Amino acid sequence: METAKLAAVASLLVAAASLLAAAYLASKLSAVVSEMSELRKALNEVEDSRQQLLKKLNELEEALRSAQQPGTAQAGNAWYPAVSGEVRAVAYILPAKASTPAWKERYGDRIYFYVYANLSEYRKLIEEDFKVISKVYNTVIVVVPADDTELFRANLALIDAVARVHGLKILWAVFPKWKYGSEDDYLTPGTPMNRLVVGLMRYLAGLNSTWKVAVWYGWSNRANADDVVSFYQSLPSDLKPLYACWLDQPYAEVAKGLARGRVDFLVVTELYSEAAISAYSGLLERQMIVTGYYGAESPEEWLSGISRKMSLIKGVGRYLGVWIFYDINDGQGERYASYKPEWKAIPDPYSLEVKALEAP
Repeated sequence: METAKLAAVASLLVAAASLLAAAYLASKLSAVVSEMSELRKALNEVEDSRQQLLKKLNELEEALRSAQQPGTAQAGNAWYPAVSGEVRAVAYILPAKASTPAWKERYGDRIYFYVYANLSEYRKLIEEDFKVISKVYNTVIVVVPADDTELFRANLALIDAVARVHGLKILWAVFPKWKYGSEDDYLTPGTPMNRLVVGLMRYLAGLNSTWKVAVWYGWSNRANADDVVSFYQSLPSDLKPLYACWLDQPYAEVAKGLARGRVDFLVVTELYSEAAISAYSGLLERQMIVTGYYGAESPEEWLSGISRKMSLIKGVGRYLGVWIFYDINDGQGERYASYKPEWKAIPDPYSLEVKALEAP
């Protein structure tokens, strides 16, 4: 009898253990099912993201195919939407086949080429350069000092005539220098330097190819947006649409003040470091970013370097200005040339192509 009781108790214990084991397994199974559900949800989210990325990739590929079709390259720039194709500009100072350090050594800056040379002697070489430029660009940035001699104005008229032949607009970059006083005196109405700069702007306004006149601004002891705005406001009403402000990279901070003031004139910012391009390229709606690539030994190398910088430009519809067409043996030692005659080709940053040139 006692044995039967013990057997019954043992059976009950075994049943209880089985129930506990079953409960434990059920709990574990529930946890596994819950984890599987979470994993399935995560997989669905990943798949949704993958589908969205594929859709975006297809859109970009379609935009690229469209941009490569004939007749569409001028409308914009499919590679870098932040960069407008409306104005395609490159800086120009000395002719590629007549570059010499003499102007820098004699006058302190190569831009005095336009003051003291007789450009009629260089016309053929300038025409050769502008013909090459017109294969890629529609605007030339011509850097000049502020001066008022007859030879200087005749030289500017010659540049205008050559640009007109090749269908190029000109953005004149005026670096005032010091002919009639301190450079920053141009900001003060009525001073000799102010009359010089305003008079030059008026002369350039009468040339057929002039698009804008960008006047340089920036000194370590004087750098604020109020100066620029006051100068702009002091201009005669017919010259205001012509004006642009030119800021070197060390003074790009001034662009922030101009952005806060919502100025309606073009602001040109020279930005070469990747950090500066990222920080200052998206500030103003009417902004040109001037940048370049140093030391290229081939058009392909230059194109690779400039495309990296273009990819960092922020905003929508910013103009791109390339520094510079040619600067070898000019006394500055910068080596930012985007073209060399021996390449027999010119890189196009808008299509990311190297365009072969016809043999002379």
